[in-house]
Amino acid sequence: MRLDQVMLGETEVERINRVIRNYERYEGRQYFDTQYAKPDGLEYDPTTLTVNFDRLLIDTMAAWEFEMAPKYDVEPDVIDDPIDMVTEGYAPSKQQDTENRRAAAKEQLINWIHGENRTHEKLLEAAKDRKIAGTVWAKLLYDKRTGKLRIFFRPDTEVIAIYNPEDPDQLEEVHFVAYLDLNSTRLWKQSYYLEWNEDDGQYECFIEEAVYGIEEDAEKKRTVVRIIEDRVPKTSMGLDFIPVVEIPNERLAGMQRGYSEIEKFADITDEINRKLSDYSDAIRFEMFAITLFTNVDDDRGLSVAPGAMWNLQGAGGLLEGERPDAKKLESNFKFKDATEAYIDRLYANLHKIAEVPTVNTAEMNVGGINDMAVKLLFSAIISKTQRSWIIWRSRLQQLNEYILRYMKARVDDPRFSYDRDMVRKVDGNYTNTVHFRLPLPEDQVALITQLTTEMASDLESIKGALARRGVENPEAKLMEIIAERKLLRSQTDPYRDVSDADPTVE
Repeated sequence: MRLDQVMLGETEVERINRVIRNYERYEGRQYFDTQYAKPDGLEYDPTTLTVNFDRLLIDTMAAWEFEMAPKYDVEPDVIDDPIDMVTEGYAPSKQQDTENRRAAAKEQLINWIHGENRTHEKLLEAAKDRKIAGTVWAKLLYDKRTGKLRIFFRPDTEVIAIYNPEDPDQLEEVHFVAYLDLNSTRLWKQSYYLEWNEDDGQYECFIEEAVYGIEEDAEKKRTVVRIIEDRVPKTSMGLDFIPVVEIPNERLAGMQRGYSEIEKFADITDEINRKLSDYSDAIRFEMFAITLFTNVDDDRGLSVAPGAMWNLQGAGGLLEGERPDAKKLESNFKFKDATEAYIDRLYANLHKIAEVPTVNTAEMNVGGINDMAVKLLFSAIISKTQRSWIIWRSRLQQLNEYILRYMKARVDDPRFSYDRDMVRKVDGNYTNTVHFRLPLPEDQVALITQLTTEMASDLESIKGALARRGVENPEAKLMEIIAERKLLRSQTDPYRDVSDADPTVE
């Protein structure tokens, strides 16, 4: 093992190599295709057919999670009496109005950052990495040149994390590593350290970044690693947290990484590819018969073409009654039904393990399918997606919290490009909500009926109903609705001031 690999740690190198193999499978380099050895005695090259089921299933899972963009909002704390808030003519108190403006500022800042960083596009990519490797990482970075906050998602192959032994949810060190050249002679490493400052009584985050040169010493037969570019010496970031969020796949208690989806069904996909390859060879031998010559002295000059005529010459020394002859040996493949049934069972088990159903509505002899029927057909993948959203929701909420805390720490930077007044409104409450939507064709009539019933029963707010309805900016739409209601009320008020109702009247 090279010295740079020793620096990373044997366990981490093994984990990274395993994750790299999963990425290779996603790219189409299946185990059956790369590890197959031709048996001795074969005079033909057996088919090694590779159907990339891994990519199909991973892409499908990611599409179910983030084909529809998530929504981010911040609800204000309720300070006024809730009974007064629902009465006619209610006006918020000064404290409630301040809280409403503070929540609106937080929500606007969060959505501003996500929109600026095209987070929806990156989430769709990160969902694939999470399924392939078992974990993906989100990193926040403040660009001092532009004064903007950047969001990056990095694969698990680039990350080495060290957790607090007593608190497995707290990261103490995070190292991002990557080779900068194909020959693996230049290693980039960016490290974050979270250290306790006893004097201040709080945590402090430090950053360090360098590029290492890796050389082979042939004489001493060893690897030499040295710093060739010290980009950032160990420096305090002015933060009390590491601006990195781990997003694992489903896992068990005590695990530091999630399970890879590819590793769940790799054996089945390899077996399907093996059987499809064998089936391809069987069909090939069945399609092309073997020509058998008997009692023929010379078969040279015999053409193989439609309508060809052969002049068969008998071999010397033929016994009486023996004649030269040519026959076709047709293959008689008797295992077609058994092979197809076996492959079908493999397909069924593959989709059962992956929890991705195979539903072809074109083959269903039914009429229109309503919203509930569609959800029943896709219940497996819906359940899997919603379980995945449990993790995504908590990690995105943590990312949103870090966004607000990071902006507060950089608000006095001269190149800070965001609204400073809005950032200064942010207090120590970083509670936020993330909403997800399934990529299903909604039954709009049923949805509107349900939302109307919930609002009439005070189970849902107008803003919440608008968000579930899919409105891009529910707060702006709510303001529009309120303005229209006020206009209609003033038009129908018999005691209204005419000048107030019609601005053209003086």
